[in-house]
Amino acid sequence: MSLPKVIPALANLTQDIAGPVSVKLLQDWARGEQNLDAAQSLLDTFRITGTVVSTDGSGLTEMTRAMDLLDVVQLVSEPKEIVHALGCEIGGRPIGTWVADNTEMFFPATVDVDDVLDAMAEVQCRIRERHQIQLGMCVHSGCFYEIGGGLYGPDADQVEDLAENYAAGDEILVTETVVRQSDRIRSEELELKCFERSCGSANVFAHRSRRRMEHLAERQTHYPHPFPEEFYRLLPLLRDPVRGPEIRKQLYADWLREAVVVFLARHREQPEERSLSDLLDDLVANACMDALIRNGAPGSGEIATSGGGLAILTFDNAQYALDYVRVLFHELSSNGLDVVAALDQGPVLNFNSIHGRSGITGDPVNIASKLAEDAGAPGQIYMTDRLYAALASQGPCQSFRKVASGVTLNGYTLGCN
Repeated sequence: MSLPKVIPALANLTQDIAGPVSVKLLQDWARGEQNLDAAQSLLDTFRITGTVVSTDGSGLTEMTRAMDLLDVVQLVSEPKEIVHALGCEIGGRPIGTWVADNTEMFFPATVDVDDVLDAMAEVQCRIRERHQIQLGMCVHSGCFYEIGGGLYGPDADQVEDLAENYAAGDEILVTETVVRQSDRIRSEELELKCFERSCGSANVFAHRSRRRMEHLAERQTHYPHPFPEEFYRLLPLLRDPVRGPEIRKQLYADWLREAVVVFLARHREQPEERSLSDLLDDLVANACMDALIRNGAPGSGEIATSGGGLAILTFDNAQYALDYVRVLFHELSSNGLDVVAALDQGPVLNFNSIHGRSGITGDPVNIASKLAEDAGAPGQIYMTDRLYAALASQGPCQSFRKVASGVTLNGYTLGCN
């Protein structure tokens, strides 16, 4: 269903809020015909073709809860350096800011798809030989729309969904379009995968080849990270037996804080096949959500990151955080935006980064995101046990027990519909 012609938040939409996404593109769509022909016309200049590799780490939430936070950040960072270095070595380039344990590389059509497959097999081999973290990976060729530094469209949705939700650690999934373009894939290297729900109309395979590209150098390891440069520079030195302990103290002293974390995620209806109209609807709704959050920024809180239908805010006081979320829910609802919120508290590394989508990491962020994105329902506020205990007054709440990505989460929920 198309967006309403008039969205109150559009009146406050400016380029500094929309960021690299053109406000004219958003307003032309929201106030225009809103049909497929109009969508294709508006998006034509953003269209690129090639191959995308998307990856996602395995077991980050459990690892974060069991290990020292800085050790986890370092462990997650190291495989990304290999993905970036080898991807760039064969002609690829990174997409977006690589937050948490995700990466994305784009390879133009001039890069042979077999070289991409062999380079990614080499990536998996090196990660397996050197690191504790394993990456699930998907390779897909198609048509993408590069807007504001990110990739959008049905093909972009497919490759990201497969990597994040279906690829096992150390596994490379390939789509049928990749298989058709390859000259070197043999049938015995492919295992047809069957998933619980459809991942596009074509078949998906696990690629079992382990052809090595050992000649590839790791020169461009500096991936698009979300950290201050000083933090990123010092991170590898944690392994230094002499300097490591002192550097750990320095990093924690500079960036660790106790905070109440609010994770907001826009609820999206997911049709079986998403069209270009759905893409533009999403961009407009995401920008409006960002405008409402930034224009109503909390007086005693901070926006750690906001954009793309997600926002992370931090507060010093649990009660103020909950009260603010209640007010914000009303504003979002008045603009036709359904969201889910999750709150937790604990120690986080908060960078106040200017790099884009993230300036915060830690167990409360992981838990709140699992609740909001994996287990949450629209119009609901979820609070973990430890956050609930810190509240002065809660109002009518119901206890919950949810499992998200193999992690059991307990707490209380408060409806705001």
